[in-house]
Parts: sequence; structure tokens; C-alpha cells
Amino acid sequence: MNTPPDPIRWLFLLAGVLVLALLIIVIGQSGAVRHVFSAASPDEAAAILREFGWWTPLVSVLLMVLQSVLAPLPGSLIAAANGAIYGIWKGTLLSWIGGMAGGLATYALGRWLDTAIAHRWKATRLQQRLVEVSSSRGFWIVLIARMTPIISLDFIGYLAGIARMPLLSYTLANAIGMIPGMLAYTAIGSELMQGRLLSWYTALALLALIALFFIGRHAVRRLLER
Repeated sequence: MNTPPDPIRWLFLLAGVLVLALLIIVIGQSGAVRHVFSAASPDEAAAILREFGWWTPLVSVLLMVLQSVLAPLPGSLIAAANGAIYGIWKGTLLSWIGGMAGGLATYALGRWLDTAIAHRWKATRLQQRLVEVSSSRGFWIVLIARMTPIISLDFIGYLAGIARMPLLSYTLANAIGMIPGMLAYTAIGSELMQGRLLSWYTALALLALIALFFIGRHAVRRLLER
């Protein structure tokens, strides 16, 4: 394998630092982290995250990275918990930062393991097609996939890395695409924390997620069929 360019080396370094920081926190607060993994609702996850005090934002970001790499819990739960703790706008920003860090970590791992993973994965038709079209339509596929709920975000990051999608294109698509979903999830968490289960914000957020799912799925299929 060729030596990765400098931006990719820095990306590997960032991923390593995040993993090291996460290990330190997991070792020091293993009980609290384990409880976050088993949380059944945003307010329960928020209550556990608050136990970290000043470290809560960093723990939230690192948990987003962990769920991207290993997927032990849904990122939507962490985003909703951020909304419950910090409100819609600050919660969205924190969730976006965590999502970006997680997306870059999976991309870096995909680049590093591209040959081995590509040979060992039993790729589905969709996975094979995504790799084929990454060079020409990768930006739009990542952008729309990030906007689409339920599509695995860690899967998209790994696949973009394996397909050697340009880092700048992937980062830009990732940054823009995750905003609607993060905003919707944090809005739901914020409203639920305030006891407004049936508020307009909650209804609009749920409708937005449903619309994004159907529109995004259709758009990705159209791109793959070209």
C-alpha cells in the first residue's frame, strides 16, 4: 500500500488521540460509560452524562466516535441527550462535532484497512455499487446518505475510506449532510426533557426525519442507477 498523504497521516493521528482519550475515560469511569450504553431514553442518557461534570462535552464527542467505530449504541440517542442537556442549538453543535469526529475516524480506518476489508467483506450489491461510483458521485452519495436516517453512518465512513474518496469531498459532504438529522434529534431530546412530548418542535422533527428517510433513500437509488 502506498504511503498515505500528509492529510491522511494527520487524520490517523487524530483518530489515535481520540481513541486514547476514550480509553482513559472508559478506564476511569467504566461504570458510568456502561450505563450510557444501556440507557433506554434520552433523558436517562443525559442524566448519566451529567455525572461527568465539566468533562461531559468531551465524553459526548468521544461516545459519538465510539458508536461510529463500534456502534454499541445509536448516535441518535447521544444527540438527543445533548439536546436534553444543552438545548437545541448548543446540543446540535456538540452533536455535529461528535459526528464529524466519528465520521473522520471511520474514514481514516477505512483508508488504513482498505485492502484487507475490501477482500474480507462479503459485499452486498449496494456496497459494491457505492465503491464503483465513489469517484464520480461520491460527494452526493455521502451527502444524501448522511441526511437519511437509519442508514449506518459508520458504514458510509468506512466505505468512503475504502473507496479512497477524496478527503475534502468526504469531509464537506459529511459536514453538511449530518446537520438536518442532528438538529432533529437534539430538538426531540430538548423537548422531551422539558416535558413537551407533543410539541410543534417534536412533531416537525419527526416529520423531517420521516421525509429525509424516504427522499434520501430514493435519491441514493437514483444516483446508484445512473
